[in-house]
Amino acid sequence: MISTKRSSTPFAAAPELRIDFGSSYIPKRNSFGPLGEDAHFISHSRNIFGVADGVGAWAEEGIDAGEYSRALMANCAAVAAEETDPRRILTEGYLKTKYIIGSSTACVIALRNNTLHAANIGDSGFMIFREKKLVFVSATQQHRFNCPYQLTGGFSLSLPVQPWGCRVEVYAGDIIVAGTDGLLDNVFACEIEKILEEEERVDSGKLARRLAELALSNSLDKRRTTPFSVGAREAGFLCDGGKIDDITVIVGEVQEAKAKY
Repeated sequence: MISTKRSSTPFAAAPELRIDFGSSYIPKRNSFGPLGEDAHFISHSRNIFGVADGVGAWAEEGIDAGEYSRALMANCAAVAAEETDPRRILTEGYLKTKYIIGSSTACVIALRNNTLHAANIGDSGFMIFREKKLVFVSATQQHRFNCPYQLTGGFSLSLPVQPWGCRVEVYAGDIIVAGTDGLLDNVFACEIEKILEEEERVDSGKLARRLAELALSNSLDKRRTTPFSVGAREAGFLCDGGKIDDITVIVGEVQEAKAKY
């Protein structure tokens, strides 16, 4: 991994930045319909976005966890119209969702003053690529393998667990790839680097779709080595192949904002 720092002229003002977004969602089949259990939101004007993965175990009790994740992201999007701090967005969004039965992982990311701020609970997350090479990976929170921290509907007045947070300086040209574990369990960073090398220019929407399709292909390959199978073996389980899951991908290209006259 290379350094996230970039040399600059001491007195040169950093250009104002924005994010050009693209997204793709491939839900897995379940008994609750075609929407799946993932959800996401993007605020283009405010450079804020988030992903959530409803916990599928609720299906055993006849509950669609997708209802919780969708409500959580909708409430976070509403909060993001007034708030820019990801921890506050996640907290207030969670409090607005507490009356819905279900649970979900969640990651909210915002570009503020040329710095990426994030709050993450569970095993959704994001990566940053600079000059087509990985320079940053968000941390995951889990009790044990395949058992991530999560937000659960209830009557708490605060987040049930504290989110992992970070601040990372970004530059024009950086590529942010965020997703649920349907992406992160099935695609290695080196595979994303390879795809970036193949692209002459970045089209965020096209890249998001291509990564989602790769994650789907890998998830169905029972012999392929994937991040999920590597993690399973490290935890002492016999496992080959990918993990079939809902797949959410958000790609953001950091760009210089257009000057206002």
